[in-house]
Amino acid sequence: MPDHDEREAQILRAATAVIIRQGYDKTTMSDIADEAGVSRGTVYLYFKGKEELFEALLYWEWTQYSQIWLEAIESDPRGGTIGGFYRAIFHAVGSRPLMASIMRRDRRVLGNYLRKPDNLVARIKSGSTSVDWIKALQAVGAARQDLDPEVTAHLIETLSYGQLTIADFQSPDQLPPFPVVMEALADMMDRWLLPEDGGNSEAGKDVIRQIVAETKGQMKHMRLSHGQTRDTKEGV
Repeated sequence: MPDHDEREAQILRAATAVIIRQGYDKTTMSDIADEAGVSRGTVYLYFKGKEELFEALLYWEWTQYSQIWLEAIESDPRGGTIGGFYRAIFHAVGSRPLMASIMRRDRRVLGNYLRKPDNLVARIKSGSTSVDWIKALQAVGAARQDLDPEVTAHLIETLSYGQLTIADFQSPDQLPPFPVVMEALADMMDRWLLPEDGGNSEAGKDVIRQIVAETKGQMKHMRLSHGQTRDTKEGV
């Protein structure tokens, strides 16, 4: 796995499982060590404490999620459209439950970490629809020219976050199957947002590739800067 040796990835996978199961606040380094099948001391060889481990986990989780998301976009002929973009997001979120919690800002899972000033979760824009992104798709012919970018971004986020949080208000067994809803939502977005000629999906993919590359760089910088700030405070 890029940027991680196998033992570190083993610890991060274990941390994901434990934090999803019992939440960040109740999770201890010992819990993570037990889940990973290693000693507590081994976990501390890689991470100074739970917060540092969790921030490494956030970066690692976003990296895994974005790879699944980008692969789904590349394999979809319509992947460069707004509908294809969200089809890929929902596919990736469906396979990464921790990322779903991050996108929802789930307090049961993320706990008191959300209260920390300038925390990484608050700065992750996973799947968010920026106005600049809408404008970039319009510029390459992958979205209608007559759309108001600000209104369009707002409406799309309302739909997508509504899909992520609907289970908080309605019993999951009363909801249609997630893959069916995902396809219907993506199709609805394309019918609403694509130019009459179907749009330039390949040009749209280029825009999305650039967004992924830029966001990955920003995530890496955020993680490094957080680590440096913590070391300075601790006098390291």
